[in-house]
Amino acid sequence: MVGAKANALTVSSYEMLFNKRVVATIVGVLCSVSMVNGGDWHRASQIICSDCHTMHYSEGGMLPMGAQSGGPFPRLLLASTTNALCLTCHDGTDPDAPDVVYPVTYTADPAGGYFANSGGIASNNAHDLGMPSGGTAPGGSDNLILSCASCHNPHGSANYRNLLLNPAGSGNSVDVSVIASQTKSADGPGGNSPAQVYVPSNVIYQSGMSDWCNDCHTNFHGASETGSPEPWFRHPQDITISGKSHADFTYWSGTISNRMEVESPTDLVVPSTDDEVFCLSCHKAHGSANKSSLIYADGVGMLSTCQQCHNQ
Repeated sequence: MVGAKANALTVSSYEMLFNKRVVATIVGVLCSVSMVNGGDWHRASQIICSDCHTMHYSEGGMLPMGAQSGGPFPRLLLASTTNALCLTCHDGTDPDAPDVVYPVTYTADPAGGYFANSGGIASNNAHDLGMPSGGTAPGGSDNLILSCASCHNPHGSANYRNLLLNPAGSGNSVDVSVIASQTKSADGPGGNSPAQVYVPSNVIYQSGMSDWCNDCHTNFHGASETGSPEPWFRHPQDITISGKSHADFTYWSGTISNRMEVESPTDLVVPSTDDEVFCLSCHKAHGSANKSSLIYADGVGMLSTCQQCHNQ
């Protein structure tokens, strides 16, 4: 029995060493394929392969830790769908991951807003995840069944927030770079929770976001769709507030409560003369409590948001 026990321990130790080497090899391969950061919560010590994947859907003959029952699942995932997997962390149950489903508790104003539900139920105030028959984006023409991976690359991209260079299913072939600056990051000084990092006050957008949204919401962006100054066909994006006859830059550059997001492509200072209105000035990316994911600066109505630029 002693010999058998010793042999079992030896085998167990070998298996542990083998598994560590397998994981290290996988990580090495992934890193060699894409030398980019996966975002604040998908890189370095913030996440490891086995948080999302399982090699054999078995752990000592039992269900792997964190796995849904009913597997194994495609792509070696621990859950049956991409959305289900993402929401095992991003549904508010993990304090180290930003919550993206209503109600959000880590902050009153999450940078990307929030989805109305975990999927499969239509709403008029957010992107709808996992609708069985899909849907067409306002201003677009492609029918899409949205998952978290329609917009984000879980393994990382060169874009801010892991955004895909080209949204999945959009039918567009041109990659878009989305650039933003953060004062704090999850694995850097001063940022150790979503409440410190994933909030508007920590983010200054620089460029690319409107072009990126345009991949699906085509008719709402670009000179051919919005027109040219005086008159506009639709509200323009990526134009400065400063120097425009219908905007009040003096008011904008003063003291404003709950200042809306703008792009600052050159000086990373808000307010300043390079401030540009873009899609996320008026809408939350995931959704909000308001129709069409709109942002109400005073929490009551859209007029308060409009007035920040127009001051009529």
